[in-house]
Amino acid sequence: MASAAASSRRSGKAAPCKKLLGRTEPRLWTPPLRPLTRKTTRGYEVIDFAREVLGEPLLPWQEFAVIHGLELLPEGTFRFRTVLAIVARQNGKTHLSKVLALWRLFIDGARLVLGAAQDLGIAREVLDKANESVDEVPELADEKLSYLTANGKESLNLDGGRRYLIKASNRSAGRGLSVDHLTLDEVREQRDWAAWSSLSKTIMARANGQIWALSNAGDDQSVVLNHLRAAAGVGDGGDGVAVMGDARDESIALFEWSAPEGCELDDEQAWAQANPALGRTLSHTAIRSALATDPPEVFRTEVLSQKVDQLDGAVDLAAWKACRDASMTLDAVQDRIVLCLDVAPDGKHVALLAAGEVAGVVRVEVVEAWDSTEAARAELPALREEYQPKAGAWFPSGPAAALAPLLRSWPEWVEIKGAAVAEACQGLADLVRARRVIHPGDPLLDAHIAGASKYYQGDGWRFVRRGAGHVDAAYAAAGAVHTVLTLPEEQPAPWFGVV
Repeated sequence: MASAAASSRRSGKAAPCKKLLGRTEPRLWTPPLRPLTRKTTRGYEVIDFAREVLGEPLLPWQEFAVIHGLELLPEGTFRFRTVLAIVARQNGKTHLSKVLALWRLFIDGARLVLGAAQDLGIAREVLDKANESVDEVPELADEKLSYLTANGKESLNLDGGRRYLIKASNRSAGRGLSVDHLTLDEVREQRDWAAWSSLSKTIMARANGQIWALSNAGDDQSVVLNHLRAAAGVGDGGDGVAVMGDARDESIALFEWSAPEGCELDDEQAWAQANPALGRTLSHTAIRSALATDPPEVFRTEVLSQKVDQLDGAVDLAAWKACRDASMTLDAVQDRIVLCLDVAPDGKHVALLAAGEVAGVVRVEVVEAWDSTEAARAELPALREEYQPKAGAWFPSGPAAALAPLLRSWPEWVEIKGAAVAEACQGLADLVRARRVIHPGDPLLDAHIAGASKYYQGDGWRFVRRGAGHVDAAYAAAGAVHTVLTLPEEQPAPWFGVV
């Protein structure tokens, strides 16, 4: 029999292309303790509920997630207390969240389901879709008492006291609640431990309490996501390649659909690995459009579900790394050194930086750092005497105000305030892009620059302070560079010689 391709050539028609489908099995995942059957996992019940009761079948990758994530121990409780599912955007995380929440309420007998997200709108979307699904099924609608949409009180209320609530992911969310099932959407946005500390404890009193943390990949500031991923056993297999290791917390499961490290952006097999809904509910055309319009780091995070150094960073990290010069010193600018000091909002970090300009390039380095304003207050006078700066600078409208009496007593120190704050932050970013800043690669300054994201004000922006970790060294660097570039030009002394 002639092949389809040969027949197509003879007829003049193009041979049909095989449709590339997203991978059902994740690239990195926690293996089961034993074969998964209807006796060893409750995932099959969820699949049946979605198809036969809701009339909304799960996609193959979602079926994989519930079968493995709802694995049972021999005594009948869930093996995992936390399930971390990492998958690229627009692959069906909302549908998975909704089905799990409704299954726990209507089939599993959960008393309280809680949905939380950094943006409450994300949690509200899942709740809205859950309410719509309930209304579509008469048997479920008969158990519904009310659906509240008042801000701060959004909930789906069923008979018998069963509830589905939503909360914003913050330090007070979930306190006072005892939850059977908690969904954390876009956990990559949790840049500190405040929300996790509050929300994760809500399941502790429930024997079958479970957290489902759903997200696509994040960056170095996604502390909760990165910690959970490492705790689940992801390690470095060499050359930055992530592998599943033996050392892991047995109560945490990881299912990660992501493209391999180092892949090309247009590698369609990598697309399929990160996008399990590809060819089903997500089109190749949509991904090609994203490839054409997204910056590389955005495409890698949102579409390839790969961790990057920085998302929406204020300072281009690639450019910052290119500005590194390990041999850099300030010896050539001793008579025009500028110092700048800044303090973190929690008062637990203080940074003093120095800068000087040589031939249009600004050199910047860390002078000293402290873990309290009291320690800084004790040592600053001696450092001022040692450096004899041409000028000093600080941000009076920020946390550095704690040192205002000392800094204002020094006549050469100036205040950076008002529009000048944004000018300093934006100016540093612009000079880094232009390679007009050099630095010695200090780990502290590198970390604070990597953590600096944008807080927009009007048409400009400054560095975000709250919820971003410590960025005081980034602020101090920006202030030092800004001040050294705005020093008044020195005028030559008048000459009164005889003509």
